[in-house]
Amino acid sequence: MQRLLSVSVCSLLFSVLSVTLPVHAGSARTPNAVQYGMPVNMGNGDIRTYVAFDAAGLPVELGVLMGGDSLDGLPAEHSTSGRCFDMNGNGRLDGHGECEGDHEYVLALPSAVTDRTDLPIQWVGVNWQVEGHIPPGVYDLPHFDFHFYMTNEESVRAIGVGKCGIFMDCAHFERATKSVPAKYVDHRHVSVGAAVAMMGNHLIDTTAPEFAKPPNKFTHTWIFGAYDGRITFYEPMITREYFLSRPGTCKAIKQPKAWQIAGYYPTRYCIRYHARANKYTVSLEGLKYREAD
Repeated sequence: MQRLLSVSVCSLLFSVLSVTLPVHAGSARTPNAVQYGMPVNMGNGDIRTYVAFDAAGLPVELGVLMGGDSLDGLPAEHSTSGRCFDMNGNGRLDGHGECEGDHEYVLALPSAVTDRTDLPIQWVGVNWQVEGHIPPGVYDLPHFDFHFYMTNEESVRAIGVGKCGIFMDCAHFERATKSVPAKYVDHRHVSVGAAVAMMGNHLIDTTAPEFAKPPNKFTHTWIFGAYDGRITFYEPMITREYFLSRPGTCKAIKQPKAWQIAGYYPTRYCIRYHARANKYTVSLEGLKYREAD
Protein backbone atom coordinates (compact mmCIF):
# COMPACT_ATOMS: atom_id res chain seq x y z
CA MET A 1 0.00 0.00 0.00
CA GLN A 2 2.82 2.38 0.88
CA ARG A 3 4.57 1.61 -2.41
CA LEU A 4 1.38 2.25 -4.36
CA LEU A 5 0.92 5.56 -2.56
CA SER A 6 4.52 6.54 -3.32
CA VAL A 7 4.09 5.72 -7.00
CA SER A 8 0.83 7.67 -7.12
CA VAL A 9 2.42 10.74 -5.54
CA CYS A 10 5.36 10.57 -7.96
CA SER A 11 3.04 10.16 -10.93
CA LEU A 12 0.93 13.12 -9.81
CA LEU A 13 3.96 15.38 -9.38
CA PHE A 14 5.34 14.36 -12.76
CA SER A 15 2.01 15.06 -14.44
CA VAL A 16 2.05 18.55 -12.89
CA LEU A 17 5.56 19.17 -14.17
CA SER A 18 5.08 17.66 -17.61
CA VAL A 19 2.34 20.09 -18.62
CA THR A 20 4.98 22.82 -18.74
CA LEU A 21 7.56 20.80 -20.69
CA PRO A 22 6.63 21.51 -24.34
CA VAL A 23 9.90 19.97 -25.56
CA HIS A 24 8.52 16.55 -24.60
CA ALA A 25 5.56 16.87 -26.91
CA GLY A 26 7.76 16.56 -29.98
CA SER A 27 10.07 13.94 -28.55
CA ALA A 28 10.25 10.44 -30.01
CA ARG A 29 10.47 9.06 -26.49
CA THR A 30 7.92 10.63 -24.16
CA PRO A 31 8.39 10.39 -20.38
CA ASN A 32 6.04 7.80 -18.91
CA ALA A 33 7.25 7.31 -15.32
CA VAL A 34 9.60 9.08 -12.92
CA GLN A 35 11.70 8.09 -9.90
CA TYR A 36 12.98 10.56 -7.30
CA GLY A 37 16.06 10.63 -5.10
CA MET A 38 15.92 11.55 -1.43
CA PRO A 39 15.40 15.28 -0.77
CA VAL A 40 18.19 17.46 0.62
CA ASN A 41 17.60 20.82 2.26
CA MET A 42 18.91 23.86 0.38
CA GLY A 43 17.94 27.38 1.36
CA ASN A 44 14.34 27.47 2.52
CA GLY A 45 13.39 24.41 0.50
CA ASP A 46 14.48 21.03 -0.79
CA ILE A 47 16.21 19.69 -3.87
CA ARG A 48 16.44 16.14 -5.20
CA THR A 49 17.41 14.16 -8.27
CA TYR A 50 14.96 12.47 -10.61
CA VAL A 51 15.08 10.14 -13.60
CA ALA A 52 12.25 9.83 -16.12
CA PHE A 53 11.62 6.73 -18.24
CA ASP A 54 9.62 5.96 -21.36
CA ALA A 55 7.02 3.20 -21.67
CA ALA A 56 9.75 0.67 -22.42
CA GLY A 57 11.61 1.54 -19.22
CA LEU A 58 14.45 3.34 -20.98
CA PRO A 59 15.77 6.61 -19.47
CA VAL A 60 14.78 9.79 -21.30
CA GLU A 61 15.67 12.50 -18.78
CA LEU A 62 17.84 12.93 -15.68
CA GLY A 63 17.97 16.04 -13.56
CA VAL A 64 17.55 18.00 -10.36
CA LEU A 65 14.15 19.14 -9.06
CA MET A 66 14.29 22.30 -6.93
CA GLY A 67 11.55 23.77 -4.77
CA GLY A 68 10.85 27.41 -5.58
CA ASP A 69 11.79 28.41 -2.04
CA SER A 70 15.19 26.70 -2.28
CA LEU A 71 16.56 29.84 -3.95
CA ASP A 72 15.86 31.87 -0.81
CA GLY A 73 17.66 31.65 2.51
CA LEU A 74 20.91 30.47 0.91
CA PRO A 75 24.23 30.93 2.73
CA ALA A 76 25.42 34.50 2.32
CA GLU A 77 29.09 33.93 3.22
CA HIS A 78 31.87 31.88 1.65
CA SER A 79 32.33 28.40 3.10
CA THR A 80 35.58 27.83 5.02
CA SER A 81 35.42 24.04 4.91
CA GLY A 82 36.07 21.47 2.24
CA ARG A 83 38.10 22.92 -0.64
CA CYS A 84 40.56 24.95 1.49
CA PHE A 85 44.35 24.98 1.88
CA ASP A 86 46.71 27.02 4.07
CA MET A 87 48.56 28.59 1.12
CA ASN A 88 50.86 30.84 3.19
CA GLY A 89 51.54 28.26 5.88
CA ASN A 90 50.53 30.49 8.79
CA GLY A 91 48.45 27.79 10.43
CA ARG A 92 45.05 29.28 9.66
CA LEU A 93 42.69 29.83 6.73
CA ASP A 94 42.68 33.43 5.59
CA GLY A 95 39.42 34.26 3.86
CA HIS A 96 38.82 34.00 0.14
CA GLY A 97 42.46 33.44 -0.75
CA GLU A 98 42.62 29.99 0.84
CA CYS A 99 39.15 28.51 0.22
CA GLU A 100 37.12 27.89 -2.90
CA GLY A 101 34.17 29.04 -0.79
CA ASP A 102 31.36 26.98 -2.32
CA HIS A 103 28.53 25.35 -0.36
CA GLU A 104 27.95 21.81 -1.61
CA TYR A 105 24.75 19.76 -1.56
CA VAL A 106 25.25 16.06 -2.31
CA LEU A 107 22.36 14.34 -4.07
CA ALA A 108 21.95 10.59 -4.55
CA LEU A 109 20.20 9.21 -7.59
CA PRO A 110 16.89 7.38 -7.09
CA SER A 111 17.51 3.99 -5.50
CA ALA A 112 15.65 2.28 -8.36
CA VAL A 113 18.32 3.36 -10.87
CA THR A 114 21.58 3.11 -8.95
CA ASP A 115 22.17 -0.46 -10.13
CA ARG A 116 21.59 0.28 -13.80
CA THR A 117 24.67 -0.13 -15.97
CA ASP A 118 23.36 2.04 -18.80
CA LEU A 119 23.36 5.34 -16.88
CA PRO A 120 26.92 6.72 -16.55
CA ILE A 121 25.80 9.45 -14.10
CA GLN A 122 26.31 8.13 -10.54
CA TRP A 123 25.51 11.11 -8.29
CA VAL A 124 25.10 14.88 -8.35
CA GLY A 125 26.84 17.67 -6.45
CA VAL A 126 25.11 21.06 -6.45
CA ASN A 127 27.52 23.83 -5.51
CA TRP A 128 26.22 27.25 -4.44
CA GLN A 129 28.81 29.91 -5.31
CA VAL A 130 27.93 32.92 -3.16
CA GLU A 131 29.98 35.42 -5.18
CA GLY A 132 30.82 33.24 -8.14
CA HIS A 133 34.41 32.33 -9.00
CA ILE A 134 37.16 32.94 -11.53
CA PRO A 135 37.59 34.34 -14.09
CA PRO A 136 36.66 37.80 -12.78
CA GLY A 137 34.22 39.68 -14.94
CA VAL A 138 32.79 36.41 -16.30
CA TYR A 139 31.74 33.87 -13.67
CA ASP A 140 31.95 36.11 -10.60
CA LEU A 141 28.16 36.26 -10.22
CA PRO A 142 26.16 34.31 -7.61
CA HIS A 143 25.42 30.99 -9.30
CA PHE A 144 25.02 27.24 -8.98
CA ASP A 145 27.31 24.57 -10.39
CA PHE A 146 25.44 21.32 -11.11
CA HIS A 147 28.03 18.53 -11.25
CA PHE A 148 26.65 15.30 -12.75
CA TYR A 149 29.46 12.90 -11.87
CA MET A 150 30.36 9.80 -13.86
CA THR A 151 32.63 8.44 -11.16
CA ASN A 152 31.81 7.51 -7.57
CA GLU A 153 31.86 10.03 -4.75
CA GLU A 154 34.79 8.34 -2.97
CA SER A 155 37.01 8.85 -6.03
CA VAL A 156 36.03 12.49 -6.31
CA ARG A 157 36.70 13.16 -2.61
CA ALA A 158 40.14 11.57 -3.02
CA ILE A 159 41.22 14.46 -5.30
CA GLY A 160 43.01 16.16 -2.44
CA VAL A 161 43.65 19.77 -1.53
CA GLY A 162 46.95 21.58 -2.03
CA LYS A 163 48.63 24.63 -3.55
CA CYS A 164 48.21 23.91 -7.28
CA GLY A 165 45.31 24.92 -9.50
CA ILE A 166 42.33 25.84 -7.37
CA PHE A 167 43.44 24.49 -4.00
CA MET A 168 44.38 21.12 -5.49
CA ASP A 169 47.21 18.79 -4.49
CA CYS A 170 49.94 19.19 -7.14
CA ALA A 171 50.14 15.48 -8.03
CA HIS A 172 46.37 15.44 -8.51
CA PHE A 173 46.60 18.66 -10.54
CA GLU A 174 48.92 16.93 -13.02
CA ARG A 175 46.45 14.08 -13.39
CA ALA A 176 43.45 16.40 -13.57
CA THR A 177 44.95 18.48 -16.38
CA LYS A 178 46.11 15.49 -18.40
CA SER A 179 44.77 15.93 -21.93
CA VAL A 180 41.54 14.18 -22.81
CA PRO A 181 41.88 12.42 -26.19
CA ALA A 182 40.35 14.71 -28.82
CA LYS A 183 37.57 12.35 -29.86
CA TYR A 184 36.08 12.30 -26.34
CA VAL A 185 35.40 16.04 -25.99
CA ASP A 186 34.18 18.74 -28.34
CA HIS A 187 37.16 20.72 -29.61
CA ARG A 188 35.67 24.04 -28.43
CA HIS A 189 35.94 22.94 -24.80
CA VAL A 190 39.51 23.58 -23.65
CA SER A 191 41.54 23.29 -20.48
CA VAL A 192 42.51 26.57 -18.81
CA GLY A 193 43.96 24.95 -15.70
CA ALA A 194 40.70 25.38 -13.75
CA ALA A 195 41.26 22.17 -11.80
CA VAL A 196 39.50 22.19 -8.42
CA ALA A 197 40.14 19.93 -5.44
CA MET A 198 37.46 17.27 -4.87
CA MET A 199 36.04 17.99 -8.33
CA GLY A 200 38.46 17.79 -11.25
CA ASN A 201 39.42 19.93 -14.24
CA HIS A 202 36.86 22.18 -15.94
CA LEU A 203 36.96 22.35 -19.75
CA ILE A 204 35.54 25.72 -20.75
CA ASP A 205 33.50 26.38 -23.90
CA THR A 206 35.46 29.12 -25.63
CA THR A 207 32.51 29.88 -27.92
CA ALA A 208 30.03 30.46 -25.08
CA PRO A 209 28.21 33.85 -25.14
CA GLU A 210 30.09 35.07 -22.05
CA PHE A 211 33.35 34.91 -24.05
CA ALA A 212 32.04 36.77 -27.11
CA LYS A 213 33.46 40.15 -28.07
CA PRO A 214 31.86 42.13 -26.60
CA PRO A 215 30.87 39.52 -23.98
CA ASN A 216 27.30 38.73 -23.02
CA LYS A 217 26.39 38.66 -19.35
CA PHE A 218 26.76 35.13 -17.97
CA THR A 219 23.41 33.44 -17.36
CA HIS A 220 24.09 29.75 -17.94
CA THR A 221 26.76 27.67 -19.64
CA TRP A 222 27.95 24.09 -20.11
CA ILE A 223 31.25 22.59 -18.94
CA PHE A 224 32.86 19.18 -19.40
CA GLY A 225 34.77 17.93 -16.35
CA ALA A 226 37.87 15.77 -16.60
CA TYR A 227 40.42 13.86 -14.56
CA ASP A 228 43.33 11.66 -15.67
CA GLY A 229 42.45 11.94 -19.35
CA ARG A 230 38.81 10.98 -18.87
CA ILE A 231 35.53 12.88 -18.91
CA THR A 232 34.30 12.55 -15.32
CA PHE A 233 31.39 14.99 -15.03
CA TYR A 234 28.93 17.16 -16.92
CA GLU A 235 28.22 20.60 -15.52
CA PRO A 236 25.57 23.20 -16.28
CA MET A 237 26.39 26.46 -14.46
CA ILE A 238 23.38 28.73 -13.87
CA THR A 239 23.09 32.08 -12.12
CA ARG A 240 20.54 32.61 -9.37
CA GLU A 241 19.34 35.67 -11.26
CA TYR A 242 18.58 33.52 -14.30
CA PHE A 243 16.55 31.08 -12.21
CA LEU A 244 14.53 33.99 -10.83
CA SER A 245 13.65 35.05 -14.38
CA ARG A 246 11.55 31.84 -14.47
CA PRO A 247 13.12 30.44 -17.63
CA GLY A 248 11.95 27.72 -19.95
CA THR A 249 14.90 27.02 -22.16
CA CYS A 250 16.96 24.20 -23.62
CA LYS A 251 20.36 24.32 -25.25
CA ALA A 252 22.16 21.72 -27.34
CA ILE A 253 25.25 20.11 -25.83
CA LYS A 254 28.23 20.07 -28.15
CA GLN A 255 28.80 16.37 -28.80
CA PRO A 256 32.13 14.54 -28.91
CA LYS A 257 32.92 11.98 -31.59
CA ALA A 258 33.21 9.05 -29.16
CA TRP A 259 32.47 8.05 -25.58
CA GLN A 260 34.64 6.29 -23.02
CA ILE A 261 31.82 4.53 -21.16
CA ALA A 262 28.76 2.95 -22.79
CA GLY A 263 25.37 4.31 -21.77
CA TYR A 264 22.73 6.99 -22.23
CA TYR A 265 24.10 10.51 -22.72
CA PRO A 266 22.26 13.82 -23.09
CA THR A 267 22.12 15.89 -26.25
CA ARG A 268 20.69 19.01 -24.55
CA TYR A 269 20.32 20.55 -21.12
CA CYS A 270 17.22 22.42 -20.01
CA ILE A 271 16.36 24.94 -17.29
CA ARG A 272 12.68 25.38 -16.53
CA TYR A 273 10.34 26.99 -14.04
CA HIS A 274 7.10 25.08 -13.46
CA ALA A 275 4.56 27.65 -12.34
CA ARG A 276 1.80 25.30 -11.17
CA ALA A 277 4.16 23.40 -8.89
CA ASN A 278 6.42 26.40 -8.08
CA LYS A 279 9.47 24.28 -8.85
CA TYR A 280 12.52 24.43 -11.08
CA THR A 281 14.22 21.66 -13.00
CA VAL A 282 17.76 21.44 -14.35
CA SER A 283 17.68 18.48 -16.70
CA LEU A 284 19.83 16.44 -19.07
CA GLU A 285 17.56 15.44 -21.92
CA GLY A 286 17.45 13.87 -25.37
CA LEU A 287 19.28 10.84 -23.99
CA LYS A 288 20.84 8.60 -26.62
CA TYR A 289 22.63 5.32 -26.09
CA ARG A 290 26.32 5.46 -27.02
CA GLU A 291 28.65 2.52 -27.34
CA ALA A 292 32.04 2.78 -25.64
CA ASP A 293 34.95 3.38 -27.96
